[in-house]
Amino acid sequence: MLLNTDTLRDFLEGSLPDVSTLCADLSYIGLEVESATPFNLPDLVVVGQILECTQHSDATKLHVCQVDIGSKVLQIVCGAGNVGVGQFVAVALIGAHLPDLSIQASNLRGVESLGMLCSAVELGLPKTNEGILILDSSINHDKPLRLGASLKDLPFFKGTLLDIALTPNRGDCLSVLGLAREISALYHLPLKSPPKLTIGASLDIQIASNLSPCALNYALLDLKPSMPLEIALNLALQHNLQSDPLANFLEYATYLSGVLLHAYPHVRLEVGINGAGFVCVGDHAQTLSVLGVSPPSLPTSAPYLIEASFIDPEHVCQSLHAHPMENSPTLTYRSKRGSNPQVLVGLEWLAFLLQRFAPQASLQVSPPSTPTLSTKTLNFSPQDIGDILGQTPSKERIQEILNALGFELCDQDDQFLATIPPFRHDISAIPDIAEEILRIQGLDDLPKSPLFIYESTGANPHYTRYLFEHQIAIKALAWGFKEVVHYLFAKKEQLEVLGYPTLQEDLDLFNPINSDLDTLRTSLIPGLLEALGRNKNLGFKSVALFELGSVYDTQRTEQPSLAFLATGLQTLPHYPHPKGLEWDFYSFTATLARILGVFELHPISPQQRQDQPYLNTTYHPYQSAWIFQEGVKIGVVGALNPILVQKHDLLEGFIAEVFSAHLNPKPHKIQEFSKLPTSFRDLTILVGKELHFSDLKKSIQQAQIPHLKEVFALDVYSQSPQEIALSLRLKIQSQESLVDSQLQEVVDRVLHILSTRFKARLK
Repeated sequence: MLLNTDTLRDFLEGSLPDVSTLCADLSYIGLEVESATPFNLPDLVVVGQILECTQHSDATKLHVCQVDIGSKVLQIVCGAGNVGVGQFVAVALIGAHLPDLSIQASNLRGVESLGMLCSAVELGLPKTNEGILILDSSINHDKPLRLGASLKDLPFFKGTLLDIALTPNRGDCLSVLGLAREISALYHLPLKSPPKLTIGASLDIQIASNLSPCALNYALLDLKPSMPLEIALNLALQHNLQSDPLANFLEYATYLSGVLLHAYPHVRLEVGINGAGFVCVGDHAQTLSVLGVSPPSLPTSAPYLIEASFIDPEHVCQSLHAHPMENSPTLTYRSKRGSNPQVLVGLEWLAFLLQRFAPQASLQVSPPSTPTLSTKTLNFSPQDIGDILGQTPSKERIQEILNALGFELCDQDDQFLATIPPFRHDISAIPDIAEEILRIQGLDDLPKSPLFIYESTGANPHYTRYLFEHQIAIKALAWGFKEVVHYLFAKKEQLEVLGYPTLQEDLDLFNPINSDLDTLRTSLIPGLLEALGRNKNLGFKSVALFELGSVYDTQRTEQPSLAFLATGLQTLPHYPHPKGLEWDFYSFTATLARILGVFELHPISPQQRQDQPYLNTTYHPYQSAWIFQEGVKIGVVGALNPILVQKHDLLEGFIAEVFSAHLNPKPHKIQEFSKLPTSFRDLTILVGKELHFSDLKKSIQQAQIPHLKEVFALDVYSQSPQEIALSLRLKIQSQESLVDSQLQEVVDRVLHILSTRFKARLK
C-alpha cells in the first residue's frame, strides 16, 4: 500500500508527527513501513504559465513559448505536442539540475531558449501523460497556483511516500481511510468524514433473492469528469493510471475509501448467481461483470450507472478455487482480502471528489439494493483481556481504543458487548480483540513473563523412547561397554541373597520355566554378576558390561532399568601407562556421566541401607552413593561388596543401576560463549570432615557470582581427625577481558561464602 502523507489531510484533523516517528509507530502497530521516500524535486523548478505559443519558423515540431514565471517572462522553445496557451507548467530555470541533465541557455534553430518546460519523467515523477506536465490547483490544496512558486514547495510534493507492507488479513488497510483510522487511534486525532449524500429514487435494477453475502448500492452520474493532476500522480505512483478519466476517478475513490466502484452503461441491470456460484451483473443479453472477480468494460457515453459493491472474501476465494476463471488481479487482490462493506461510504468519497474537481457533475444515489449485512458481536470482560495480555487494561482505556478503531461497545456492568466493524473481516474471537488493544497500547507496559506452552507431538512416543534408549546404548558401546541380554526371569533365592526385594507370594510365577528362573527379576545387577562370573571363568580379567531391560517391583509393575558393570582395566597398556589404567570409582562415575549426562552423587543414609538390604550386601557400604540428576534420584552407583566378591569368586569392580524411566531426552540449550581464554584459580580449604562437596558447590552456584562458570573438586585428603583439606578449581570467563583485580574479586567472594556458611578457611 503506497500512501502520500499529504493525502491524509482530507481524513484527519490536527497535525501528524514527523515522518520518522510516524513510520516507527505504524510499524509498531503491525503496519510495517518498508520505505519512506520524499519527492525531492530539483531546485530552480518553478510554476509558470504559457502566455503565448507560436510555431517555430524553422522546425515543424518545435514551439516558441512566452512563459510567465511571476518575476519575468521567459522565452522557451518546447517540442512537446501538448503545449498550449494558458497552461500552468513546470519551468526548469537556467542552472537547474534535473535527474538526467542540467539546464543552460541554448539556441534551437536560431531561437534563444532560456529554460525548459518539463515532463513528469524529467522531474523524476511517474509518467502521467505524453508531453509536458500540466499543473493544476489540485496539487496546491485547490488554491490558485502562484507563478514563480518552487514546485517542490507545493503541498502535494511536500508529502512523503510511505510504502506499507500489509499482512493478508488487513484488507481494511488497503485504503487511505483504513490507514487514517489506524493513525487516528494511535494519535487521538479526530477522523473526518465526507458530506452525507441525499438518497434519491430507486434505479431500475433487478436483484436476485439468493445472492451470496454481498452489499450493492447504485448511483447515476451524468457527466464524465476531467483528470486532475493529484489523482493522476497518485494513481501513476501505484501503476494504476488508466487513459479514461472516469476509470481513474472510480479507481481513486476506491483507493481512498476501500469500496469497489465500477461504471456500467445506463441499462436495466440484473444481478444473480451463475452455475459456478459467482455473483454476476448483466443486462438481458450478456454478463457484464462478475462481482469481485472481473470488472465491467467502461461505458462510452453518459449517463453512467455507478456501482459500489462488496462481496464476502471467503466466498470469492472458495469460488475461484473450485472454479478457476479469468479474473482481474487488481480487483481480486482487494476482494479476496476483504474490501469495505460500507458501500455508501464509497459513493460519498466519489461525490467528494466530484465536488472538488467537477462541481458541475450530478450524482443521483439510489437506496441500497441489498439488505444490510449482519454484524458479528462478541462478549468479553476486561479480565478476559488481562488473562491474554498479562495485564488488565481499564474499562475506559478499552473503550477508547476500540471506539477509535470503529468498534461499537455496550457496557454491561463487568462485561462488554462489542459489535465488530463490518470492514474488520479478521476479527472473530476475544484474542483478536486483545491483539487490537495490545497493538495500540503497546508492548512496553506489559509485564514480561514466560508463556507456558504445551505442544503435543505427532510422533509415536514408543518409537521416540526407543530412539533415546538406543542412543544411550550407542554411547555405552562407544565408551567400551559390551551389551548383554538376560531373561526377564531370575532365581528368587539369588535375589534374596543379594538383598533385592522379590515379588509378593500371590503375584509370583505359578509355572516357572525351571527352578533357576522361578520369579521375575527386580534388578539387572544379578544378571550382570552372573555374566561377570562366566567371563572370569573364561579367563577375562577386564570386563565392562551394560544391560538395558525391564525389571519388576514387588507389586509386579514393570519398569525400565539400565545397569552397568566394570572390572579390571579401563584402558589396555599404552604409553605412558605400560600397565594400563584400572577402573576406579571416579573414572567409573565420570564415564557414566558421559553416557547419561551430568549428575550429582548424594550419600546413602544408614536408615536407607537398613530399609534396602542390597545396598549393604551387593554394594560396598563405604564406596556407594545415590545418583541424582536435576534434583531427582535416578539410581545408585558403587563398588562391589568385597564379601560378595570373595564369596562368589568374582573380580573386584564397580556397578551402577539407573531407573531409566527418569532419564529423558535433554533439549538442546543454546548459550553464548566467550572468545576470550578461560582463567582458572585453585584453592585449598580446610573444612569439616562431614561436609559434602555437592552442598559446597550448590551454595557457590546459588550466589550467581559474575564471570564464575564452574567449580571443580581437584583433590581431598585428611588434615586431622575432624578436618579434611579440599582442593577446588574455579573456572572464570567473561565476554570481556578480565584484569587481575576482577579475578581476585571472584576468588574473594567464593572464600566469603565458604567461610560464612561452612566455616572454611584457606590453607
